[in-house]
Amino acid sequence: KVTVTQPKEGSLSPAIFGIGTVEAQRAWLVGPTTAGRVLSVKVDVGERVKAGQLLAEMDPVDLDQRLAALDASLARAGSTQASVSAQVSDAKARRALAAANTQRNQDLARQNFISTGALEAKLQEQASADAALQAAQANLTGAGQDLLRLKAERAALVQQRGNVRLLAPADAVVTSREFEAGSTVVAGQAVIRLVDPGSLWVKMRVDQGRSGGLAPGLKASIVLRSQPNTPLAGQVARLELMADAVTEERIAQVAFAQIPPN
Repeated sequence: KVTVTQPKEGSLSPAIFGIGTVEAQRAWLVGPTTAGRVLSVKVDVGERVKAGQLLAEMDPVDLDQRLAALDASLARAGSTQASVSAQVSDAKARRALAAANTQRNQDLARQNFISTGALEAKLQEQASADAALQAAQANLTGAGQDLLRLKAERAALVQQRGNVRLLAPADAVVTSREFEAGSTVVAGQAVIRLVDPGSLWVKMRVDQGRSGGLAPGLKASIVLRSQPNTPLAGQVARLELMADAVTEERIAQVAFAQIPPN
């Protein structure tokens, strides 16, 4: 069989072929910050979630009771601070009275109406009043510091209580549920996996021997296995500096010009 054709003039443009997988540039692993038991999972695989949406909830165990205990401790610390503040006011009044008595007795001593021993007794009373005022002020400072410590502990516990609610960090799609209700997870372990559907790209692998002209910004044609007859436009977004040492392949990220539906 002979095929006859006419020669034509044209231009040849070199191309590089590679095989890749579709991945998400932005993905999140949502899990607790402390070890605990999963109380409930609110979303399923494939669902689109909004930023701040409740994804799952951990068992708070005794956090609510500890918050109630801290609230009671804060109320008691406030009462203690009020009591010590009243003691400071009383100490100031006693000191003022002792200072007035000392001044009066000093005037009488200069006129020789009282003895030196009586004057020394009044001076000692004033010194005692000064010391009592300093002690009351120190107690007031300590009560204020205790109140600040309890407030900080309560704030930390409130934050820990809020962490049992696993919220979506951004608009995303659920790709997997790693654990179900009743499962025990450790700190940092993912319960829900999310991806940003608007950040999909292709992680392409190219043999190093044919990757000399590969560079960011080159136009690309993406053919999905699920749509072999519909090439999609793309562009090389990034070229990884490190190649695969085992397969001797360069790795490039190819972004879609327009992400296809579904």
